[in-house]
Amino acid sequence: MKTQKIGILDLEQINRWGVRSKWRRGPYPDSRSSVRIYHPARHSAATLASKFSHDLLWHGIGDGNMALPDMRVQVILAELAKHGRVSVKDISRRLDVSRETIRRDLKVLEREGHMRCVYGGGVKQAIGLDQPAAERMRINAREKGRLAVHAAKLVKSGSKIFVDSGTTTLAFARHLINIEGLNIFTNSLDIAQLFDAGYSGSVTVVGGTLNPSYRALFGPSTLEAIKGHLFDTAFVSIAAVDYAYGFMDYGEDEAAVRRELRTRSRHYVMLADSNKFGRTGNIRTLELKDIDTLVTDAQPRADFAEKLKEAQVEVIYA
Repeated sequence: MKTQKIGILDLEQINRWGVRSKWRRGPYPDSRSSVRIYHPARHSAATLASKFSHDLLWHGIGDGNMALPDMRVQVILAELAKHGRVSVKDISRRLDVSRETIRRDLKVLEREGHMRCVYGGGVKQAIGLDQPAAERMRINAREKGRLAVHAAKLVKSGSKIFVDSGTTTLAFARHLINIEGLNIFTNSLDIAQLFDAGYSGSVTVVGGTLNPSYRALFGPSTLEAIKGHLFDTAFVSIAAVDYAYGFMDYGEDEAAVRRELRTRSRHYVMLADSNKFGRTGNIRTLELKDIDTLVTDAQPRADFAEKLKEAQVEVIYA
C-alpha cells in the first residue's frame, strides 16, 4: 500500500472527529494512507506525541519524527490557551524531549506573536502593552548582548551621543564605559547609573516625568531638553518592527522622544533584536527611511531586507 505525506490536523478537526482512523486516497490509483486522530481532551500530551509518531512510522510516513515539531507546537499552544502559561520543565517531561528543545519552540512562538517568553517558560502575550523593564530584560538577553557589541563599534571617542531608554540600549551602553571622552545624554536612569565618577567623559540625564516601569523620563520637558542639542549619533530602541508599518511603539511618550531625536541627530541608529520583528505596536513611530543604520542579531527576512535596501538603510547584524 502506497502512502502519502499527511500533515498535522488542526485542533478544530481533532475536536470534530474525536478518536478514530481517517483514510485518505493517495496520489496513485488504489493507494491510500491513514493516520489515527487522538483527542487532546482525552489523552495526555505525551500520549499525543508518542502515538502520533508511532502511527506515522507504522504507515511508512517519514521516520516517525517528521511531524513532532508541529506536534509539540500544538501541545504548547493548547497548554497556553488552557492555563495562560507554559512551563519548560513540565512540557519537556510530558513530551520526553530536552528542555533546550522546548525553549527553542517557545522562542519561535514568541517571534510569531503567540506568546511571551519568561524565566522558566512562557505566558500569553499581552496585546497592546509593553512589559516592565525587569521582564523585558529576560527576553532575548543573549541576542541583545551580541548586537550591542556591534553597535558599540559605531561609537567614536569624544563624540556627542544620545542613548534612548530600553533594555537593548542598556545592553549597548555597558560597552560605552571603556570608550574615552564621550558626551553622553540619556533619559534612562539605569543607563546613567552605569557610569561612576571615574568615567573620562560626561553623562547628562535629560529632565522630565518619571515612568517607574521604564525607569526613564518622558514628557514635554524631555522633548524641550532634546531640542536644545545636536547629537552626532542617536542610539534608540523600539518596541516592535512591523513588516508593513515600520518601527512601532506601545506608548506615545516613547514614540515622541524617538521622533524628536531623529530631527536632532546627524546619524540615527536603531537597535532591534530579532524578537521585535514581525510584531505590531499601537503607534507608528518611524518609517524605514527615517533611520540610517539598523543593528540586529539576525539577518532580516528577504522581502524586508529588500525594503531596507530601497530605503537606503545600512543593516548590521551579529
